[in-house]
Amino acid sequence: MNGKAILEKSGTVRMYSSSALHAARYPYFVRADSNLLRMADELQREPSLPAVAVVDDSGRVLGIVRRDRLFALLGKPFGREVLRRSLVAELVEEVLYFDAHADLFAVAERMLPGARASAGSEGGDFCVLVGEEGRFLALLASQDLANYLSRMTQDDIELAGRLQERLLAGEGLEDGGVWRVEAWSRPAKGVGGDFYFTKRLDDGRIFLALCDVSGKGVAASLIVSMVWGMLRMFDYRRGLRELVLGLNESVVATFHMEKYLTGIFLVYDPSERRIQCADMGHSHSVVFRRGQPRSLKGPRGNLPIGVESALDPAIYPYRLEPGDALLLYSDGIVEQEDSAAAEFGERRLIATASSAIGRGARLREILPTALDSHRGGTPQQDDMSFLLLSIF
Repeated sequence: MNGKAILEKSGTVRMYSSSALHAARYPYFVRADSNLLRMADELQREPSLPAVAVVDDSGRVLGIVRRDRLFALLGKPFGREVLRRSLVAELVEEVLYFDAHADLFAVAERMLPGARASAGSEGGDFCVLVGEEGRFLALLASQDLANYLSRMTQDDIELAGRLQERLLAGEGLEDGGVWRVEAWSRPAKGVGGDFYFTKRLDDGRIFLALCDVSGKGVAASLIVSMVWGMLRMFDYRRGLRELVLGLNESVVATFHMEKYLTGIFLVYDPSERRIQCADMGHSHSVVFRRGQPRSLKGPRGNLPIGVESALDPAIYPYRLEPGDALLLYSDGIVEQEDSAAAEFGERRLIATASSAIGRGARLREILPTALDSHRGGTPQQDDMSFLLLSIF
């Protein structure tokens, strides 16, 4: 040995996108025949190392030595003398080891506490990542792995949120001369399950949809993106029924009835002031006529999209009159509670909307203010969205 450092550092290797190496912070190792006291002295100069891997002469991993255990021995009476006569091999502790290119999530399934509880795995607070022929590459702490996965999840949620904002921002549809559309959406978290979609069709008609996906987060964002893409590319000359059947088939095939969405889809023809409507389990809609609210419910209800593979959607018509306003909204608006657990409620929503419509005010400015005033310091509990079609 003769003064040469016994703590060594592994070389760099190629890392694949999902490699567990991305989360590993400790590339240091020591050989099993090294002196424990020398190791302790060198660790004094590396305060961030919680443990060090131990290898044999060929570089194959034998286990680890924990810093706290080593320094506990050092602190005992005559500890330095004992360690001076001891080899690293005497303090080796076995741990799990994985191929360094193993998938992060596969490693997490065996290491992290929640995964161990559900899978019955042995787990551990450290594991060793090895390369060819079992040679050491890095030591991975379970806390570092958990932190890395948490950052990945947060990054995914933020990206999904930005994508969702772009989807909504890219489908602006406001004033058609004899009609006007207002839309507003605010997720409860970074990524919401609510979304709206508007499109001016080539024949002068307009298409409107307001949907609420079950669940939140990245999974909901996947459905939002898929449905948004289908709505954007669909040939609306084929009719609402074909649209709904296509959406249902895709959601069922992709998510196997584990996720679903409620929604209301409609096509408005300004030349006849007629709506064709498919209410897929949504039911949150109201028509204001001469200041009075009216129901837009059809003769029979439809199941949400994605609940079952066989779907027979009812499409029903509705004629609007000049001065009418059709409001579609998600349940997050009416179910928002204040500090006393009182909901905003449909009555308050209808009164707020009726007042704004009567005064010619923008509901997307009036309603968010009313909702925030109602909830006060109570957090937003669910996504909130609405679409308003006004007829002139």
